[in-house]
Amino acid sequence: MKMNDIHSEIQTGIINYLSAHPEACASVQGICNQWLSNEKYLHNIDQVQTAVDGLLSRGEMHKRADTNKYSL
Repeated sequence: MKMNDIHSEIQTGIINYLSAHPEACASVQGICNQWLSNEKYLHNIDQVQTAVDGLLSRGEMHKRADTNKYSL
């Protein structure tokens, strides 16, 4: 699987999780270990960070002020 495809899959998994849990808030590690734990594809922390960065740049997620946690 190409890197862009992996990031797209991760982003879809994150958005799906947030759609089901709109009040969710987690660090990249939490997203990796909890939000994406049931996904069928393999991912690592660096790939999840890149996917989160893409969602942030498009305004689909936000970083909580003074924390390392992300949410809608």
